[in-house]
Amino acid sequence: MLAVPLPLKSIRPAQSIEITLDAAGRIEFRAGGQSPVEMFRALREGQVLAAYLHPKDIAFYDHTRAWFATGQGTTATIHLRFRRTQNEWSQVLATLKAGPRNSLTVLLVPDDLATALSEEAKMRWIIEGSSQGVIVRTKNGLIFANESVARILGYDSLAEFMRLQPGELDSAIHPDDVQRLNAATQLRMQGQGEVSRHRFRYRCKDGNYVWLEAISRFVNWKGVPAETSWINDISERMRDEEELITSKEAAEFANRTKTEFLANMSHELRTPLNAIIGFSEFMMCELGGPIGTPKYAQYATHIHDSGLHLLAIINDILNLARLEVGRLTIDESTICAAALVESCLATMRARADEGDVALVVFIPPGLPGLRADERAVKQILLNFLSNAIKFTPEGGQVTVSLGEEEDGSFGLVVRDTGVGMSEKEIVIALAPFGQVDSKLARKHQGTGLGLPICESLMHLHGGALRIRSAPGQGTTMIASFPRERIVREAAFA
Repeated sequence: MLAVPLPLKSIRPAQSIEITLDAAGRIEFRAGGQSPVEMFRALREGQVLAAYLHPKDIAFYDHTRAWFATGQGTTATIHLRFRRTQNEWSQVLATLKAGPRNSLTVLLVPDDLATALSEEAKMRWIIEGSSQGVIVRTKNGLIFANESVARILGYDSLAEFMRLQPGELDSAIHPDDVQRLNAATQLRMQGQGEVSRHRFRYRCKDGNYVWLEAISRFVNWKGVPAETSWINDISERMRDEEELITSKEAAEFANRTKTEFLANMSHELRTPLNAIIGFSEFMMCELGGPIGTPKYAQYATHIHDSGLHLLAIINDILNLARLEVGRLTIDESTICAAALVESCLATMRARADEGDVALVVFIPPGLPGLRADERAVKQILLNFLSNAIKFTPEGGQVTVSLGEEEDGSFGLVVRDTGVGMSEKEIVIALAPFGQVDSKLARKHQGTGLGLPICESLMHLHGGALRIRSAPGQGTTMIASFPRERIVREAAFA
């Protein structure tokens, strides 16, 4: 609970005492009645003030009095220790002012009170000069505000703002925000509620709304429950946030529209391609009779190969589009990963032989089964092998291994002795349509979608795709399936 300090004028007469000393330092006159401060009650007219001071402070006090006696001083404030009991002393602040005939007027204030008054004055200076609005209100109305509040809300002066009644304050809150703010304010007026931060709209004097952010808390103002709020105008920030949200939503809508369009183009794109591939294959095999001209047979082969390549590209794009909109799902079953590796190697062996790249396999006996989508795992492995062969120069080697990793996951690993990649190139390779620039890569065409699709397929399995590589040191591709997908009952020889 925050106790708000009392105003200076309400403290000074009750806590301090003023006396007049003659030239000998005796008390001539004591202003006011009985002092509420115990240590000042013993002071009587005719007594020497020095008798109540700590022995080590008397010389300093006498030196100050002598300075006034020379006529050099008019006002001075010094710290002294004043007797509370025979052996107890308290710090006091003594303000001395020169009077007629070498007399002195002395104002004695307990030092802890003087410090509090000084700190209060500093705090008032800070609050009243702050660009942040400060308001203190009770259920009966405003009791304090600084100039910044009037400025933020468009009033000509603080006095004009302070004349607002509680009903006028609350009615200026935007209708959509008033219930939320009033509920918190009512709790604080009952002495409850934590420190809260609210954003709300407030109607200024000119009728326009501004966005405000208020940090509010309960305070005890002279025994009355009150609410103190620190207020900032955040209208510009809210406009910036709204523009950012609008731009983000527009970009997301455009991306969704593009993705949905691609996902819906499967039939329209594949139907003519299947016709091109089918008829070109019919011509290549001369099923309808001899072509007659060898060049036409060569053209038919080119048409067929180009059609297959274009179909592969379209399939990659459509798969990525379906992944982005969540339309691609996995059909799980318990598969034999070793058999799947052998099938993929058989598919890629001709390409490896063509590039003079050796294929090596390490599969431990008794390998457990794997619960996964066989088509997706095959697509991942074929992509790993295709990239490894593509980026491995003649005479190099590509190694495929299966097995459980140290963390218990099931790993499908493809290592090559190729050109390798830097960290920056790995980031490019995993980005949609990203292609690492390499002379070896230019031997084979591609969309740059293979690895992003593989990564998405691994995420659908709850696993991860990792790449370890360095320029000139080859690349290791790892597909890690979580241990929950290992099926030990279905171990394969």
